[in-house]
Amino acid sequence: MTYMAKQTIPVLLIAFAIVMLAGYASAQAPTNVSGTWTGSTTRGAATLVLVLKQDGQKVTGTLSGAGTDDGPVSGTISGNTIRLKYDDGRETTPSLNVKGDQITGMLSGGTQVTLRRTSK
Repeated sequence: MTYMAKQTIPVLLIAFAIVMLAGYASAQAPTNVSGTWTGSTTRGAATLVLVLKQDGQKVTGTLSGAGTDDGPVSGTISGNTIRLKYDDGRETTPSLNVKGDQITGMLSGGTQVTLRRTSK
């Protein structure tokens, strides 16, 4: 093996390791969902308002515009997936997808929800 090859291989291995670790770290970091989200469901014309605050993977907030389901919520976010539940222990939402400033998904009963972030 030449002197040049002996020096190039370790540098390439280190560069590869750095790229892999950076990719792993970004894949594990949850999406930031803090802010005010507004939208609706396919079930009705009411405007939903969801105010969320995020601390790492934990999420807390309040939901309004959902009638009897208004109130405090909490949950977790992992990558681009958020799961919320009412603080009184009632049902947990199925996994909702976060993509940029939009949250979409299906709620119980086959109701689709779409929320857009209106402020951070």
